Amino acid sequence: MKDLMMTFVLGSALSVLAGGAIADVDLHCSQSKCVYNEELGPSQTKTYNAYCSGYQNDPSNSTLYCHPVEGMTCTFIGFYQTHWTCTCTNWKTKEQHATIDLYCPGSK
Repeated sequence: MKDLMMTFVLGSALSVLAGGAIADVDLHCSQSKCVYNEELGPSQTKTYNAYCSGYQNDPSNSTLYCHPVEGMTCTFIGFYQTHWTCTCTNWKTKEQHATIDLYCPGSK
């Protein structure tokens, strides 16, 4: 029983240190530009999959910008089929917000 309890405590501690699972968030835009203010909890990572509704977007006519704040990193992963993707991680111990801009066809 003691070994089982020790395993549970160790597993819980490792889960907290790892910061939990990565969340996927879908962002869609039906305008020429959409701006999102996305919340990330302490030590949280989110992947943003963005696309333009009603358009056949591609790298030549649509763009995604992820803007981290201090204590946060955002990595632009790129374009996959009809979606732009970036991943943001909040390294702070408090909630923070990333701003994400999605430009769709006809906006430039």
